[in-house]
Parts: sequence; C-alpha cells; structure tokens
Amino acid sequence: FLHPMSRAAVWWLGVWVGVCVWAAPPHHRGWLRLWEEGESCGECDRSRCPAAPPGCPAGLVRDRCGCCEHCGNAEGQWCDFNSSQEFYGRCGDLLHCQKRPSQARFQWGDPEPRCVCESQGAVCGSDGQTYPNLCQLREASNQLGTTVNLTFNTTPPSAPRISRAPRNSQSYTGHDIVFGCEVTAYPLPRVGWKKKGRDSFLPGDDPHISVQARGGPQPYTVSTWLQIHGLRKLDAGIYVCISHNALGEASASAHLSVLRNGTVFISPPFVAFTASILFRRLTASHSSDPVQFQ
Repeated sequence: FLHPMSRAAVWWLGVWVGVCVWAAPPHHRGWLRLWEEGESCGECDRSRCPAAPPGCPAGLVRDRCGCCEHCGNAEGQWCDFNSSQEFYGRCGDLLHCQKRPSQARFQWGDPEPRCVCESQGAVCGSDGQTYPNLCQLREASNQLGTTVNLTFNTTPPSAPRISRAPRNSQSYTGHDIVFGCEVTAYPLPRVGWKKKGRDSFLPGDDPHISVQARGGPQPYTVSTWLQIHGLRKLDAGIYVCISHNALGEASASAHLSVLRNGTVFISPPFVAFTASILFRRLTASHSSDPVQFQ
C-alpha cells in the first residue's frame, strides 16, 4: 500500500495531466498523439486517414509520414522545428518554423519555435482590406470561406527558380554530409527533399536524416538543407531539392557517393609520376650507362 502522502501526490499528478490534455488545443497535444500513433510510419493508406477539417486558417499540410492531411499551424502558433518529429505540428502554407532568441534574462531553456510568415509586407486584398502580410490574407480567405485574391503588391509574382543548386558529394561511411539548396520565387515556395526512386519526402521516419529550411539570405528566397548523419552504403544515390508555389515548380539534384571507410584514393598526378619513374627504370635496364634520378 502507498503512503497517504504518495497517494495524494499520484492523485494530483493525474489531475494535472488531465487538465493539461483537456485544456490544450488538439494540435498541441503532442506527447499524447505520439503515444497513440507511435513513431513508425508504415505503409500509407489514405482510405484510413480521418477527414480533413474544413476552413483551416493556414490550409492543409501532410503529416510527418507524408500521408494524411490535417490543419497546418497558423502564424504565431508553436511548431516543430525538427521536421522528423511531430509534437506541436507543422506550419501551413507560406509559413516556416523559426526559433526566437530568449528576451528574458533569467529564463529556463529556449523559447518554443513559432510559425512565421515567409512573406513580410502589407498587401491589398480583393475585398478592399489591407493585410499585414500574405499569410493574414490567406487566413481571412479560409476563415470566411470565400476567395480573397491579392490585388496589389510591389513584387511581381514568379514561379520558383533554383538560385543555388545542391552539389555532388563524395564521403566515407560513418561521416556526415550536408546538401544545400536555395530557391527564389514570389509567393515564397514550399521546399522539400526526395531521394530518387522514392515517392515520400525526406526525412520520413529515418532518424539519421534531418531537413531544415529558413527564409533568406536574399529577399523572396528560401534556403533548405538536407543533412545525413553517419553515412551508410545504402545512402548513396541521387537527392532532389523540390520547390513549388501556385505559379509552378522547380527542382535540382545532386549525386552522393559513399565509400567504405578505409578506401585509399590515388590521385592522377601521383599515378603519372609513378608511371614516369617506372618507364625511366625500364629504359635504364637496357642501357650500359647508369641512370641517376633527380
């Protein structure tokens, strides 16, 4: 039997957990959803996906496994900075998850990352209203259930353009590599990575692959990185940076070669030098005069 004080502590803990689960919005009940859904993606069967709710302020996004659709987090809401996990949820269209520096002098830990609009600057809507940014215009359109179009903006709309493509890479097993990609477009595009031959976006449920993205460094540019930790032979292949917005899409690829640790490279200059020495020695063996090498 538990001591009366222990029973009271357990009871209060249960009450606290119940209140937290009841009070938190559904998309913020991260630990409960992870416990219910588990960590493995498995095979995608969209017929088993729950119906996507209508009127999502920030539009629909796919889950961590790229299978089912649900409401994306709106501007200012907490979000998952690491896309390989799903706790608070993912940001909706035109938004990215951004960490904010702590403003408090004595604050435990870093503040939670929040969804930030990728397009900053006031815009005019077809409803005659001015919105702080394109994300707010989209939110209003979704909540009203009508189409509010962008009627004026100083930047002309454009399809995505790869301004910096990923480069081919070669490394050893056990090492880490990073692919980088920059895309320019307006409205800002959504970006992601795929491995050629696979349909799902990375990282999926692979714990040794991570993907990050942020705005910049130039206006209307999104930068994204694909990092692979502890390379394995099966990681070799072609990786594709994919971007799209309402006006089109663009992609660029890079090849990754993975060598088993311990492989020795012989550079072409060294090969040429060695061949020259051998040739001179063979020539000297047919001559009566000794040959001196400098």
